[in-house]
Amino acid sequence: MQDPDLEESPTSAAPRPNRIEQVIVLLADSVWAVVGLVLWIPQIVRVLITTAIRLVHSALTRQAIDSIRGPIRKVSRFYVDGFLTPGKSTSSGVYASREPRLGRFLTEAVWVIAVWMLVLRLVSQETFDRVWSVMASTAADIWELLASLAKDVVAQLPEGFSTLIGLGTTARLILGILVVLVFVGGFLLGLRRR
Repeated sequence: MQDPDLEESPTSAAPRPNRIEQVIVLLADSVWAVVGLVLWIPQIVRVLITTAIRLVHSALTRQAIDSIRGPIRKVSRFYVDGFLTPGKSTSSGVYASREPRLGRFLTEAVWVIAVWMLVLRLVSQETFDRVWSVMASTAADIWELLASLAKDVVAQLPEGFSTLIGLGTTARLILGILVVLVFVGGFLLGLRRR
């Protein structure tokens, strides 16, 4: 018979998942099984390319290659670590506490699209041509929409801005560069004050 003082208290044990949590986790894992694989393969391609470049560089410069293993380990666990386990917390951090990284998201999205378009190009030229034409026409439609919205915004501006619009291309380009420099300077000053 066990000593009651040695038994774990109910608050220290991991909570048992209920049926609703199990269903939600099952649905999330089902989505991750497809989406995670689509995201994981381009990461493997990138790690293979960068690892090969690092190996060649280290062989030519006779440097140690210990740092190469880190990205390989990280990408090898990416897909498996994405699956949820009901009732078990895998990290102590909170998702909302992380800072959003829009630049990282955009570069990863471009990389994933580029890798899958390359695979599609290698597999089927006809399908690649159809997908590429759809992507190009969608981009052209978005550009036309943004241009018409910009024209509408300019039409709503006070008359004082009409002189700005009447400036030549060089003057508008210089003014645009100055505005960007002011915004970047303000951003850098804001970072420095943190």
